[in-house]
Amino acid sequence: YQRRVHGENCRMGKKIKKGTKGTATQYISRAKAIRKLQLSLKDFRRICILKGVYPREPKKNLKGLKTTYYHVKDINFLAHDQLISRFRDIKAHLKKYKKALARGNTDKANKLKEHKPTYTLTHLIRERYPTFLDAIRDLDDPLCLINLFASFQAHHDHNVPAERIQKCIKLSREFNMFVIKAKALRKVFLSIKGIYYQCEILGQQVTWITPYQFVQSMPYDVDYKIMLTFLEFYEVLLRFANYKLYSSLNLAYPPKVDPVLEHSEFYTYSSFILEEKKNTAEETQAKDQKYAISEEFTKETEQLYKASGCNVNLFKNLVFYLSRETPRISLEFVILSFSGRVIYDIDDQDFYNDASITHVITDREPKHIKFLSNREYIQPQWVFDCVNNNFLVPVKEYAPGKILPPHLSPFVDNKKEGYVPERQKKLNELKGEEEIVMDDDLEAQLVNDVVGNGTNHNENADEEEDEDDVEEVQEEFDIEKEHKNKEEKKMRELIENKKLARSMLTKKRRRILSKILFAKEKKRKEIEKLKQKAQVKKSNK
Repeated sequence: YQRRVHGENCRMGKKIKKGTKGTATQYISRAKAIRKLQLSLKDFRRICILKGVYPREPKKNLKGLKTTYYHVKDINFLAHDQLISRFRDIKAHLKKYKKALARGNTDKANKLKEHKPTYTLTHLIRERYPTFLDAIRDLDDPLCLINLFASFQAHHDHNVPAERIQKCIKLSREFNMFVIKAKALRKVFLSIKGIYYQCEILGQQVTWITPYQFVQSMPYDVDYKIMLTFLEFYEVLLRFANYKLYSSLNLAYPPKVDPVLEHSEFYTYSSFILEEKKNTAEETQAKDQKYAISEEFTKETEQLYKASGCNVNLFKNLVFYLSRETPRISLEFVILSFSGRVIYDIDDQDFYNDASITHVITDREPKHIKFLSNREYIQPQWVFDCVNNNFLVPVKEYAPGKILPPHLSPFVDNKKEGYVPERQKKLNELKGEEEIVMDDDLEAQLVNDVVGNGTNHNENADEEEDEDDVEEVQEEFDIEKEHKNKEEKKMRELIENKKLARSMLTKKRRRILSKILFAKEKKRKEIEKLKQKAQVKKSNK
């Protein structure tokens, strides 16, 4: 009776079953996701890469530390994709093909091989990149991976065929050809890893790296299957981007390759034949009227280029001969992007008789070079330094056999870093730019000016004999003294306010502030080290 009454009075809520509410319902483990989609681990990884679905870390580990979790929404999103059915068709087709081969039915096997099911990734591009600007913002990784595979050799063990490498070379050269045509290249940097490039497309900065032209070793501890899956998607994305970029310049895509030229299998820039899109006369007239560019707009764009400090016609009227030992493809790309001309692979007689050549880029010792008076002989670094500094650097320091000056990174902001290298100071002097003054130097200058002015006025007051002049100087000195006292007072108040504000901060905010101050102190010490190194180099010289 007491239990029954107790039960009536105490109305308890419904017991919640474990795993039906909260974070447990938002996440799903990889094993469960594979079972739900009815895919193999290989196909699951592949579709996740293509669709852009990545593992997530829940706040609380639900089933141990080693399990991988995905969002339930992402898995439901994968379940409705057409690629899953295509993967199943390919799997079923492979079973039939193997069965026919095992039974010795070659006719059936050949027929099955001819009618192999295929799939496209065009719908994924539209899905992942709703606008063209989104695709351009995401071009960094595709360009890096495609240029990496373009430098590889065909490898049977890693399932990297020669056709795939040729495709990568062609795609990268096509993109570079657009950059040349649009004059979009802005920065180049030679690093230990490779050559960094940065171009500007539709106001977006695209940065990528290409390896040097050496034979690349392919280590066995790398999973090339995952890289090839990424490459499969990136190839489609870059092809879409190239088509859109070429059509913006009214050029036909893909560009034709001249088979007569040598090294056409490497897709040199001279082997590409750029043709305009074939349109009817009415269409062209309508387009000209619709997209007619006013003179005011062209003047504004020229002013913007000048304001940004980018000299697009840097190598105009200059003809460069590239020697065999130089990195020809990268030099040709950079020179053509800045309105220069390139010559290579010509006979000795043509080389000596050609009067149009103004610069010879070589990396040989001076004893192996026959110098001509009407040409400048330079090392390859000169070209890249000219591009980064937007003017033609003096040639003397880059002569063959000489120790080259430091190659500075254009991606470093010296003002933010708080340190200007000696080489940059020299280049700024040559350009006619004022030296960048740091915040600390500014403060020191202000203090020196105040103190210096005060002492100068005192000396003048003692030296001058006229009483009127003495009074004027004294008045000026008093005003400056008052001004200085006010500044000191303000500084003290600021320091006191900062201390008070710090004491009022919460523990979390105080920790963040201490981290910021620690980072600043660390940066200051690094700058001091760099300055000390520069002083040591000067003293050794």
